[in-house]
Amino acid sequence: MPNQTIAHSILKAKGTSLEWVEDTVVREVPLTVHYNREEIATLLCSPSQTEELTLGFLFNEGFIRVPEDVYEIRQDPSDHMIWVEGKPCVLQKELMSKRFVSACCGKSRASFCFANDALMVKPLTSTYSILLQEAYDYAKFLQSYLPLFQETGGVHSGGVGYKGNVILTSYDIGRHNVFDKLGGEAFRTKLNLENHVIFFSGRVSSEILLKVAKMKVPILIARGAPTDMALSQATALNITVVGFAREQRLNIYTCPERIIL
Repeated sequence: MPNQTIAHSILKAKGTSLEWVEDTVVREVPLTVHYNREEIATLLCSPSQTEELTLGFLFNEGFIRVPEDVYEIRQDPSDHMIWVEGKPCVLQKELMSKRFVSACCGKSRASFCFANDALMVKPLTSTYSILLQEAYDYAKFLQSYLPLFQETGGVHSGGVGYKGNVILTSYDIGRHNVFDKLGGEAFRTKLNLENHVIFFSGRVSSEILLKVAKMKVPILIARGAPTDMALSQATALNITVVGFAREQRLNIYTCPERIIL
């Protein structure tokens, strides 16, 4: 696995004293994704789980729908390039060009909400529910599964849970990338997420909510706050959104029937 951090010399201030020290900084790399020899996007990301990130990104953007759509995937870690050969895809470019700039920074495709997203999501029908304590446990796991954050303060983390067990994890400098990595791993292993939980260290925007909807996950637990647009979408798509989850406290914003005592 590539190095996730680098050492950087900094001038540290404490009160009126200054001292030169070595600090640990998280790495950020540009990953350029090609599909059928066409450059699709450059994703700014942490240099880990890059195949999962690519598959999740292509799935969420509608290039691939099932694992059989992917014929070959190869990459050059030194140049941060990745190539995917797969089933030819005809995208609705006119709809894709209609976009809303989000409050999230970044120049990749994932930083926009496109009109054709609405064609890829439907209200969920899952009746899956979890105990309130299980939700607390996932929030507690987020606090312990942050070694890179504790070292650098520079990444988000997330995971997929089922019946109290954590079965997938990911971390990245980008919030969107965390979900694409989780989705890509589920896609590659043919894991159906319809009766699972996603938990996440950041806030819930409308783009994040749409990624959860495309993955067909009925419950999202986040340490941060949701936006009003995300909650409107969650209500329409029948997704339970939990925010401000910290060990023994949390807020249930939508579809509360899935969280039971």
